[in-house]
Amino acid sequence: MHPIFESCFPLALGTAPFGTGIPRDTAFAVLDAFTDLGGNLIDTAAVYGMGVSEQTIGAWMRLRGSRDRVVISTKGGHPSLPDWSRRVTEIDIRSDMEDSLRYLGTDHVDIYFLHRDDESKPVEAIMPILDTLVREGKTRLIGASNWTVARIDEANTFARENGMAEFSVSQIFHNAAVINKEGVYDQTLVAMDPTEHEGYEMNGLPVMAYTSQAQGLFSHIRDRGYVGLSEGMVKTYLNHATKARAERILPVAAETGISPTAVSLAYLLRDRRVKTFPILVISRVERLEEAMGVFSLRDEDVARLLGGH
Repeated sequence: MHPIFESCFPLALGTAPFGTGIPRDTAFAVLDAFTDLGGNLIDTAAVYGMGVSEQTIGAWMRLRGSRDRVVISTKGGHPSLPDWSRRVTEIDIRSDMEDSLRYLGTDHVDIYFLHRDDESKPVEAIMPILDTLVREGKTRLIGASNWTVARIDEANTFARENGMAEFSVSQIFHNAAVINKEGVYDQTLVAMDPTEHEGYEMNGLPVMAYTSQAQGLFSHIRDRGYVGLSEGMVKTYLNHATKARAERILPVAAETGISPTAVSLAYLLRDRRVKTFPILVISRVERLEEAMGVFSLRDEDVARLLGGH
């Protein structure tokens, strides 16, 4: 694992709706609260609000003078909208990088993710582009977002053999639920499963887990039961394995007074096999404080949760 991750707070802050669904003043308040609590890993992407998220973070960093105190990860190369044509080309990646640096108001980011893979392209055509960004000092590290672990390993083998920068981290759809791949709304997303998990155990890459709170699934189950879940939650998450997780999470939440959503984060944070940084998307400061409840769990509470991991 790269040393940069040794300095990172265990939770990352996701900022997709900052400046759009979450007004700028609220976004600033969340950023302030996150950093006051010790948080420093902030995740964004060129596609979030077509740059508005990055502009919001950039404005906050300028106002607070905080660039040197945070780890900024952003992503480029997302398929074009709305036709979803692939954009894993040097022109597109470089264009996204330059836009991101301008919006963020910085000369480099700490981690640059390729937002999607294009499996029609050999890794030999992709990795030199990312390596050049590292050599030019535009990013310290590169990461893969929504790449299968098999493709990551193939890309890193090529990079290693040719003296190029390797992927140092992966972003993947991952939470305490067991995800129904066929039910995921976007089939270009890559979700954690036993095969993916085993691959990360073997290659030692850390994971930044998006949708880490499963959209509040376990709190919804507590409040509404399974019949009250949305159609999307049913398609994506509902299965016997997820129900088994809920049967462990809900009693611990009830006994500790910690929200089921926060309790569920322990499945990721206490994974001894794969170092995982859950990405939280927080709409207001109170929700951030609620998520921090996961750190109040006792070892015996966590043991009960993970007994049937």
